[in-house]
Amino acid sequence: MRRTIVGLLLLFTNLAFARQNGPAIATNDSAEPKLPVIDENACPFEGCTFRKWTVTKDSTLYSTWQDTRTETGKLKPRDRVTGLTGVHVTRKPDRILVRQPIPDLGVKPGDVILRYMYVGEGFANIWANGNWHKEYDCSFITEQNGSGCAQGCAAVVTEAGVKEWWVQVKTGNGKTGWVLVQDNFDGMDILGTIFRPSTNQCAL
Repeated sequence: MRRTIVGLLLLFTNLAFARQNGPAIATNDSAEPKLPVIDENACPFEGCTFRKWTVTKDSTLYSTWQDTRTETGKLKPRDRVTGLTGVHVTRKPDRILVRQPIPDLGVKPGDVILRYMYVGEGFANIWANGNWHKEYDCSFITEQNGSGCAQGCAAVVTEAGVKEWWVQVKTGNGKTGWVLVQDNFDGMDILGTIFRPSTNQCAL
């Protein structure tokens, strides 16, 4: 009888402990990352450099890159600014259909890879099989226009994403603000040409 009572007490104690701590919650590692995905200090292409840039078309200066932003000024073509930092915003990632097994990523035909920020030279941040793969070699991907694939061609882009790159700049009069990059700056690429408005020439 004593053993029965002790056993019941232990059972009730374990039940109370389990109730207090709650059941084990299964995590869904394959769930897509919550949007938007933000990458700070972003300069998303090979040769990208924060330095002196030249404005190439009318651009709006904002108080912040965030949705609460307000307009604070305008930039005009040939204005000179200094690039300070950048933020890459993925509002919707590229969706990439896997056609051949990719053991390194643990994916099989029919699976979908999500591609976020491009970092240059064919590398990008991707989400595959429930895991992040930062600065991953994406040369196996064929783009929607048929370009891209350099080896394997194991996957193809089926849906293009929605992405933004915002940069914080400092104007010649010392004012700082944020601008949405839309091919509106020259001199961002240290590997490319630098426009020099004083001489109206390009130099490597």
